[in-house]
Amino acid sequence: MKKMVHLGLLFLVLVIFAPVCITVIHSFMGTGELELNIGGILTGSAKPVAISFLPSYPTLKNYKDLLLYSEAFYRMFWNCLIQSVPTVIGQIIVAAPAAFVMAKYSFHGKRVLFWIYLVAMLMPFQVLMVSEYLVLMKLSIINTHLAIILPGIFGTYPVFILTKVFMNIPDEVIEAARIDGAGSFTLLSKIVVPIGKGGIVAVAVLDFLECINSIEAPLVFLKDKVLHPLSLFFPEVSLYNAGAVFAASVVIMIPAVLIFLLGDEYLETGFQAFQVKA
Repeated sequence: MKKMVHLGLLFLVLVIFAPVCITVIHSFMGTGELELNIGGILTGSAKPVAISFLPSYPTLKNYKDLLLYSEAFYRMFWNCLIQSVPTVIGQIIVAAPAAFVMAKYSFHGKRVLFWIYLVAMLMPFQVLMVSEYLVLMKLSIINTHLAIILPGIFGTYPVFILTKVFMNIPDEVIEAARIDGAGSFTLLSKIVVPIGKGGIVAVAVLDFLECINSIEAPLVFLKDKVLHPLSLFFPEVSLYNAGAVFAASVVIMIPAVLIFLLGDEYLETGFQAFQVKA
C-alpha cells in the first residue's frame, strides 16, 4: 500500500513539473527546432507535435534577445515590483490587526462578519470586477499603479488565514499580558505578531506569488500598456516569439522560486499553525 502511495505521489510530481521542464528545455531551442516540435500548435496546422527531452542545437539567443534588447521586459519587471511589493506590505498591515480582532476578541456580529470575509474570499475576480472598477474610477485612479495596489491591500484571503493562525496563540498568554497592562497595540506588536511570524511570512509569500501572476486586474484596470506587469509581457504566443516567451517564462519563474525557497521554513510553520484549528 505504501509503495502505491509513493508511486501516486511520484506521478503527481511528474505531472506538476512536466510543464516547467518543457518550458526550460524549449527556452534553449531556436526558431527552426521550435517549429519542428510545436509548430503544429502555434500555426494551427495538422503537423504532429514532437517532445524533445533536450534541445538538439542549444542556443542562448532567446535569453540574449530578452535580457539585452528588450526594453519592455525591464519596464514591466519594474511595474511588477511597484505593484506587488506595496500590495503585500499593505495586506499584512491591514490583515494582521483585523485577524487579531477576529481571533481574540468577542463582539456582537463577529461570526457574521467572519462569514462575510469567507464569502468575499471565495468570489472570483469577475464577480467583483464591475464594482471595483466603479470605485476606482470614482477615486480617479484607474490606469495607475494604485488601481492594482489599493484593491489588493484590502483582500480578504490574508485576514482569513491569519485569523486561523492567531487562534492558535494560547489565550492564557494574551490574558497574562493584559493583566500586566498591555494594550491592544502592545499585544499585537509584542506578542501576536512575533508568535505568529511563521503564518505572516507564509501569507506574504503566497500573496506575492499571486500578485506577480495576476492577469485579470491589470487587463481591466490598466489601459496604458506602459503600466502592465510582467504577467502580460506576451499577450499572444506565435512561432515568431515562442522562444522569447519560453525564455521570459523561465526568467520570471526564478524570483518566485527563490522567494518560495527562502520562505519555505516559514511556509511550513504557517501551514502547521493553520491546520491546528480549523
